[in-house]
Amino acid sequence: MKRRILIGLGAAAGVYVILSAALFCAMSQPPEQFGAIAAHIPMPAFMILPFKPLWMSARGGSLSVGSHAPDFELPAVDHSAKVRLASVYRERPVVLVFGSYT
Repeated sequence: MKRRILIGLGAAAGVYVILSAALFCAMSQPPEQFGAIAAHIPMPAFMILPFKPLWMSARGGSLSVGSHAPDFELPAVDHSAKVRLASVYRERPVVLVFGSYT
């Protein structure tokens, strides 16, 4: 009986590790791909698996305070041109705000 319990616990731990690894691999994909994958994951899985630590590890990046931001290009507000970070704002501090202000 004790052996069966240990085998069951070992199997449950193995499944947990495999599902956590699969979620980490999904989180490492580009946002569009992860969104498509996450749409098929049942909500209880996000509560059982270690979502936040996996997310912070998969999407945390490697920048630290004082590091230069990676170069990127975005359309201007009026869509008349593209603004590139490296060509315009390298000499001044830049604050990037992500979110909705509606």
